[in-house]
Amino acid sequence: MQMYVCNDKDGDFDNLVIVHEYGHGISNRLTGGPSNTGCLNNPEQMGEGWSDWLGVMMTIEPGDTGTDARAVGTYLFGQGAGGAGIRSYPYTTDMNVNPQTYNNIMTTGGQPHAVGEIWAGILWEVAWALIDESGFDNDIYNFTGDVNLDAGNVMAMALVMEGMKLQPCNPGFVDGRDAIFAADVAIYGGANECVLWDAFAKRGLGFSADQGSSNSVTDGTESFDSPVPAIDT
Repeated sequence: MQMYVCNDKDGDFDNLVIVHEYGHGISNRLTGGPSNTGCLNNPEQMGEGWSDWLGVMMTIEPGDTGTDARAVGTYLFGQGAGGAGIRSYPYTTDMNVNPQTYNNIMTTGGQPHAVGEIWAGILWEVAWALIDESGFDNDIYNFTGDVNLDAGNVMAMALVMEGMKLQPCNPGFVDGRDAIFAADVAIYGGANECVLWDAFAKRGLGFSADQGSSNSVTDGTESFDSPVPAIDT
């Protein structure tokens, strides 16, 4: 794994950055199955997004909430806690702070970090929807495969990891979404379907979303609908 010095700051001193770089090894090796290599080179691929997401997921602390603003690269740029980071917006479930939805990939020009941060923002919604539903476990490795025992953050990690294995080579956002639903069926019998649809739909990756070709970031269509009835609270 290659680490770097940025602005005279060593990335090895930032846990999020370490996990981000390690995450590239995970997504590149799992996507498309073991017989494929080079499966994350298309314009709509989400490699940078998984890496950011793994970084913020593995640095959640007890007491954090989904509406907290989580920025990337604050240490590297000397910003300190609460800094703006190096992405367009910090990661948060607050749409007033981070308004990005699926259609925002059209303005990225296929730049991997710009595309990735939109995917990471969607996965952040997924993670916090599961945490709000099933709680938080400080031990992210406390996985059982039982929906009644696994905490929300543990389930989110399991679904995203398994989704990488199930998605095709050169995936787009809808491919990645569908793979997570398939992972939920495989691991939890589809128990999280409603929660997942609410989270994906909030950021424009609802049931009717169309990615077009995963080799283009300008031919997709976002949607905010769900195939399941709204949950009364």
